[in-house]
Amino acid sequence: MTVKLFLAAGALLASTSVWAQTTPATEQSADDLVCQLSGDCGGIEQLEATQDKPESRGFKLARKVAANDPPSSAAPSVNAQTRAKVTAESARPGVTASKPGRNRSITASAPRAAAGRADLRVSFVTGSAELTDAGRREAEKFMTALAAPSLAGKKFRIEGHTDSVGSRDFNVDLSKRRAQAVVEYLAAKGADRSRFNVIGYGFDKPMAGLDASAGANRRVEVVLVK
Repeated sequence: MTVKLFLAAGALLASTSVWAQTTPATEQSADDLVCQLSGDCGGIEQLEATQDKPESRGFKLARKVAANDPPSSAAPSVNAQTRAKVTAESARPGVTASKPGRNRSITASAPRAAAGRADLRVSFVTGSAELTDAGRREAEKFMTALAAPSLAGKKFRIEGHTDSVGSRDFNVDLSKRRAQAVVEYLAAKGADRSRFNVIGYGFDKPMAGLDASAGANRRVEVVLVK
């Protein structure tokens, strides 16, 4: 009996440490957020990650070759060869091609989700609007994505959502405070506060196919406004 009580107490503590225990196994990157919000999912023509230029915040414009540019006599660059390979691989149905330097893959046959909305996957201490360490790391990915050319100058709505445990008034207030906490964190990192509008929906907008009480409804989403 003592052992059973000990195990039950441990399970209860583990379940109440933070609210986001349903985070998908696959890690989300800043590139993924750019893809979901702007529809620019390839990154080959417009964006290239740069690790040696901090001022670019991870992105730079790739030079587009004009139609009348003379052909180069030199051997194709590694980037050019890679792009050709990715293009060829992507043309084959059902084949997954990976872009070098990125821990994500592009599946040619997979349908692309509608652009303009993304789950930030931030987490908070249970019952509060305090970001966890993991939540701050996820928010920083969005901070990086904001510097992408396809999102530069755009405005966003930061939406807070909860599950249906507790009263509606409490959850609406909590969801708004959590969305606001994300904005405050981004602003402290240098983001322009005027780019964000905050709203809390509580449990009024559960995820498609889920009951309002499901834990996966506890989330903060970002929506591209303009």
